[in-house]
This record gives sequence, structure tokens and C-alpha cells, in this order.
Amino acid sequence: MKNIFRYIAGTLFAGLVMTACSPEEFEGADGNIPQVSDFADNFVVTVDQTTNYANFEFKSAIGVSPVWIIDGESYSASYSFSKYYRKKGDYTVECKVKNSNGMSDGVITKTFTIEKTKMNGFGGFVEDSDFNMFKGVTFNVASFWYAPGWAQIADPKYTYQNGAFVVALPEATTDQWQAQMHVELDKAIALPVDKTYDFSVIITSTTAHPGVTVKVQQKGDDNTFINMQRVALDANEPKCIWFSNVPGVDITDLKFALDFGGNAANTEITIESFVLKDHANDDGTEIPEVQEPEPSWVKVDSEDNLWNGATFTNTFFYANPDWSVRPDPDLVVDGNAYTLTFPDATEAQWQNQFSFSTDLSADTETAYDFCVTLNPTVDLKGVTVKLVQTDEPDVKHDDNFFFAEQTDLLGNEDNKFWVASKKAPKEMHAISLVFDFGGNPANTKVTIKDIIFQTHRD
Repeated sequence: MKNIFRYIAGTLFAGLVMTACSPEEFEGADGNIPQVSDFADNFVVTVDQTTNYANFEFKSAIGVSPVWIIDGESYSASYSFSKYYRKKGDYTVECKVKNSNGMSDGVITKTFTIEKTKMNGFGGFVEDSDFNMFKGVTFNVASFWYAPGWAQIADPKYTYQNGAFVVALPEATTDQWQAQMHVELDKAIALPVDKTYDFSVIITSTTAHPGVTVKVQQKGDDNTFINMQRVALDANEPKCIWFSNVPGVDITDLKFALDFGGNAANTEITIESFVLKDHANDDGTEIPEVQEPEPSWVKVDSEDNLWNGATFTNTFFYANPDWSVRPDPDLVVDGNAYTLTFPDATEAQWQNQFSFSTDLSADTETAYDFCVTLNPTVDLKGVTVKLVQTDEPDVKHDDNFFFAEQTDLLGNEDNKFWVASKKAPKEMHAISLVFDFGGNPANTKVTIKDIIFQTHRD
């Protein structure tokens, strides 16, 4: 279209010169052609940031009319028009003027900014809010690990502009963690354990993706994280990955572990609009209600409860504040109820672990539901529940899990924790259920009961 337009404009200009001027009147090719610089202030671009419409206006001037070349691809001769931009970013429009003698030489370039990508669904928290802990922070790529078939190849190319990353993945990968990107900050951000937090980031893939992973964690410690999610993406459909009111953990220097494993060849991933804030600070965002339907649960003692037919062993890790090991806590088993007594307080996540190592296994195609009831004698914050592949003697599998979530428990009440329709990222030769009560006060008891692990049921 651009080339056709230039050809038409050139032909029109030549025709006008030949018909409008006699040889005696001809003043040269630029004699009466307008100078675009004289009309710089006549071109006005504004953006309605609530709708993502850019509005283009040319203030009338005698003897000339506007020509807009938009994004280098299309043009308009209108005095006023609007265009919708879905994606956050900086955009340009080239401005020219023309009169009866032809088109101006040169251009005036106007740059305008779309502040936030428009979403289908929740769009995240307010990026430019003063409550956003990332405001004014620069994100730095610390490393990649790009390994189709688990054989590492050259790092993917990426750009970073205006707080947004675009990562180009030329080769396909098949499994989670085969396309890792580790992002650090130019200043340390800590998350005190006595607060709760909101987080959001927007991710877009140019191809359909079975699951990108976002892990918000302590720098240098993969086992200390506030949240980790793996979310599927439709092609070219921005999606917000977020959490709200999640208890802090002992993070003193926050980083991100991102993973795009499972990508198709020639995929581009955009990561933008990072927001992290104290939940107590209201930035005006309306948080959607998550209406995940609860599955139809089989009976605890049913043959359809896979946990009911499993065999397992229990293991403990009960640590002092300096991580030296304490004696195992007392465990009393009564049918399908397991009561633990913790005489001493712990201070940090993972200092009070209790695990079931089972003979259950899982493929990557079957979706499962999980449910457990927890009843502590006191309120507990940030209890971790993780369903994960069991480690082998020489191989750790703690990054291959159905879920790893934290939940708050009310004292002396049955607290039901459940997740639905989860698939294993990689095959699991054996499954372990791990609880962590790190941060518990002294003389705490917790009863774990009514565990259900079933193939997914609506």
C-alpha cells in the first residue's frame, strides 16, 4: 500500500506541474511545495489510556492538507481519525502535508505511548502506581538455560524496552524447564513475612503454549518462593498471571525464574507490566472473584480414591533457626488422620517439613484432583502444600510437581485445601506429598486427614 500511494502521489504531482505552470512561470521543483516543518504544531496526537485509542488530528491550515503514514504500513489523508492499539508500547506516525503542487519533502515523526495492554479478562494491578515496588526498577537477565531435548544450545535473543521483554525462541522444546530465563533486579527487594502481597505480570506468546512458568523467589535459593504458577497461553492472546493477598516468605533479594519449556519453534514471548505491592495498599484495582468449580469428590475410603490404595512412608525435616536438625516431632495415626505435635517454634519456610512418599505414579496426559483437610490448634500462616515427583538417590525432582501452594489455616477448624484438574509436567515414577509448617509457634498440633487423590471429575 505504501509503494502504491507513493506512485500515485508522484504521478499526481507530475500532472499538476505540467498543467498548472507554463515554462515562463516554472520556479523549480520545490518552488511552491509546502515545507512540513512549518506545520509541525498542526499535527496533534493524543491517547485515551482507558480505551487504548490514539486520536490523530490535523488543525486546518490554508492551502495544505495532511498525510499520515501510520506505523510505516498504512496511510490516511483525514483531518481527524482514531486507531485502536491493543498492546503496550511506543508507536510512531509520520506526518506530511501536500498542496496543489505536490507532497512536502521530509517528514515530522510523532511518537506516542500506549501504557497498558488491553486484556480479555483481568488486566493486573496498576503498573505506574506509587505502590508498585517495581516502579523505577530495572530488570536484568541474569542467565538463560535453553535446552531442547535437555541439550543446552545458544541463549535466545531478547530485547528489553520500557520495562518489557521480548524473547525469541527459534527452536522448539518439549518439557517444562527446557527454556529457562532468570531475571534479577537492579536493587534488592525484600518481602517481610508479616505482610501479604499482590503480584501481576502480562505474558503473550505468538504461538499456542501449553504452559509458561512464573516463579517469584529468593535470589540464590530455589526452594524459597512466594508463588509459582504454570499457565497455558493462546496464540497472540495476552494473559495476566497474578496472585493476591499471598503471605510473605523470608525473601531478602527477590528474583524471577521464568520458563517457556514446551514452546513451538519460532515463538516470541513478551513479558510486561510487572507489578508487586503490599496487599494493604489499595491501588484501585478490582480483583476478580476466581470461580473455579470444585470437583465432585469420591469418598475417602472409595476405591476411586487413588490415595486409599497407596502405600507410603513418612519422613520429617524439623529444624532449628540455624537449620540444624531437631528430633522428629511426634506422629499419631488414627485411620486416615495424622496428628503431628511440634514442641518448638520454627522461623522460616521449609524448617518444618512432613512428607508422604508413595508408590503412586503419574503420566503427563491424565488430569487429577487433590483434596486434604488440615486442622491446627493455632492459626498458621503460609503453610506449604506440594504434590511432587519423589527424588531418586542420585536425581532430584523437586521441580516436577502438580502444584506448590501456600495457604493460611485457622486454628481449631477444619481447613479444606483442594486443587482441580492438574497434570504432571513430566512423568512421575513416584509421587510425594509434602507439607511445610515452617514458622509455627511452639506447642502446635496439626491434624492432616481425609486425603483424596482422584482422576479429574467435574
